[in-house]
Amino acid sequence: MAKHTDQVAFFAGEVLEKTAESYPNKTALIAREGKLTFSEINEKVNCLGGNLRKEGVKQGDRVGLLLPNSLAFALGYFATQRIGAVTVILDARLKGKELAGVLQDADLSLLITHQRLIPEIDEALQSFSRLALWIVEGEGEQSFDKRLSPAPGSFDPPKLHPENDALILYTSGTTGEPKGVVLNHINLAQFPRCTTEVWKTNSDSVWGCILPMSHISGPIYLNEIADKGSSMVIFDQFNPITWLEGIQKHQITIFHGVPIIFQLLLSVPNLKEYDTGSVQLAAMMGTTVPLSLMRAFKTAQPHVKVFQGYGLTETSPLITITEPQQADAKMASIGRAVSDVEVKIADERGREVSEGEAGEIITRGPHVMTGYFRRPEATAERIRDGWLYTGDIGQRDSDGYYYHLGRKDDMIITGGLNVYPAEVENMLCEHPRVQEAVVFPIPDPKRGNVIGAAVVLRPGEKIVEKELFTFLRSNLANFKVPQKVKIRDSLPRTSSGKAVRDASVLFSD
Repeated sequence: MAKHTDQVAFFAGEVLEKTAESYPNKTALIAREGKLTFSEINEKVNCLGGNLRKEGVKQGDRVGLLLPNSLAFALGYFATQRIGAVTVILDARLKGKELAGVLQDADLSLLITHQRLIPEIDEALQSFSRLALWIVEGEGEQSFDKRLSPAPGSFDPPKLHPENDALILYTSGTTGEPKGVVLNHINLAQFPRCTTEVWKTNSDSVWGCILPMSHISGPIYLNEIADKGSSMVIFDQFNPITWLEGIQKHQITIFHGVPIIFQLLLSVPNLKEYDTGSVQLAAMMGTTVPLSLMRAFKTAQPHVKVFQGYGLTETSPLITITEPQQADAKMASIGRAVSDVEVKIADERGREVSEGEAGEIITRGPHVMTGYFRRPEATAERIRDGWLYTGDIGQRDSDGYYYHLGRKDDMIITGGLNVYPAEVENMLCEHPRVQEAVVFPIPDPKRGNVIGAAVVLRPGEKIVEKELFTFLRSNLANFKVPQKVKIRDSLPRTSSGKAVRDASVLFSD
């Protein structure tokens, strides 16, 4: 297990200012709206910070960002961090009662949003008439853009403490109503430290941001480029062709994504015609990753180190990572614990289980959140005796590498026997005609549950369910073989790109 070293804090506003002095003219951000150098970012952040202060936002106040992937997101993040406000990251797809509930919970002093989102969120905002708004591409008193001009006077950035709240991100709420994950400045130091140690990132690195910045990817990528003086290319939505053109044009060297992104890239017929030679590292994260998908991507892009990592919003996010030099040998693994992080595979009582045995992944260290915003009971349920219980099932091998078997809640008990969906999904994806699969329980009066599966075939392929059953029965214990299989054109997904595991949805058409 890793040992703790002195805890380091990351103050994004201060780090950005120092980097702007070291790399003033270097392009830091590239997006559809244009490019910004570090000095340009720093100047705009100072203007925004001065206007935040002028309009009464104080250190410790909560400022919400409800924005698509954009330069404005980056500027809003750095500006709130510079004045010591708590940046509250909100999913840009929130609307209606869901958005109203999150806004009620977050208790914001100010919300920064985008003009193009207003039609979707206006109804929810009606209940918050006193909430100050800054609107990107808006006009009049609510204009964000006019705050990019200097405010009268000047402000001195506050003295921040490492344990001050820095960031609140709302979880997707797949297991209940959304909760605000509170991260402090010690938590924020973890990602740039890990990238230095494991991925050897530096000022020459070019990050491709294809995941929503309104999840944890936004702040950690921005912290990384501020820390290293590296560059980031922001994509406001994922399209495989636009992404490949972006790699080619901007020489992107590193990115991470969920499995569906890699599947879409592999489906591009002329993939080999694009110059992706700049890409060095590609990490698959966010859910259980089919080994067959990793192999297929490695075959298609042999120059890229393809590997897995694992973490949660609640852990800043990295818990484990596979070192690039071990990418091929440990392709199926989510990696080893990053430094300063302790990990155990535990039974129901929190006791470490034997090597190779399945149990819940639990972790402790400076990466673990301070708690859920204003929810001490939910925090106490998640963090017990200093250990954060992830709710994920895993196992460890003799080399200290961990393997993800799925969510604890997803485990299917059929006739008293435990089945981990990832095991069945991986086997389905081993079939040459299957591109993607999701496995889930179907209530059954005799066995409690039986197993169902939904499958997406590779483009142009056809298959009958009987062939899949024959394949599975030849490769899995009988109790793990699904009772029912549905072939679908696509799988429904959550906002974070994870496949929905709901029989009523998956068998509805």
